[in-house]
Amino acid sequence: MSALLRLTLFTKSNCGLCVSAKEALTRVQAKVSFDLDQVDIYAPGQEAAQKYMFDVPVVELNGQVAMMHKIDEPKLIDILRKEQGKGDSA
Repeated sequence: MSALLRLTLFTKSNCGLCVSAKEALTRVQAKVSFDLDQVDIYAPGQEAAQKYMFDVPVVELNGQVAMMHKIDEPKLIDILRKEQGKGDSA
């Protein structure tokens, strides 16, 4: 059995797109199982602010950017299913 995929959602406060992204990820999660970590880029100790300050929300899969700004749900589902398939064949 393959390990559960892990996504990281980089957000910031007062970000309407971030709220929409979280809602989209919840809908995607109902179709494809994954663990979700949320990171406020301006939280103390975070280095993501420099990297993503103009791009939130950002979704990373295995440390690589999978989506940014707006979540394309069908595309993300496809990406996740392909990634799950890689784990099954290993």
